Amino acid sequence: MVVRVWALAVLTAMSLMGADEIALIKSIQGDVTLKRGAEIVSLHKGGVVFENDIIQTGEKGMIGLSFNDGTLISIGPKSVLVVDTYLFAPSQKKFAFDLTLHKGTAAFESGRIGKLAPEKVHFKTSQGIVGIRGTKFVVEVE
Repeated sequence: MVVRVWALAVLTAMSLMGADEIALIKSIQGDVTLKRGAEIVSLHKGGVVFENDIIQTGEKGMIGLSFNDGTLISIGPKSVLVVDTYLFAPSQKKFAFDLTLHKGTAAFESGRIGKLAPEKVHFKTSQGIVGIRGTKFVVEVE
């Protein structure tokens, strides 16, 4: 009963803050964790990702995400990825997509934000920033 009340409170708070689901988990394998605020969220295929989530994969962990605009990201083993900012409001012509890969590997294929507003897509690493212009790429950060 306490867990249900707590979960309802969290969902209500997220709703009031305007938190929207921004991506779906399309595939997951091995040890993968998601940190949302101070909480560690259990993951499963079909689960959702929100802005500011931190995704971490273990030694044999991998996860595939499909964002609302059609962007696809695959994150390999021993990786840490943060979804810093995501805004996809095409009817209002508002777009933003900022990711940070702290370590590990990721394959990226841009979706509609990359086509409609490529200057609004940034993929940051400890070595620099990749400006996305409607492309596919793979990146590794040691």
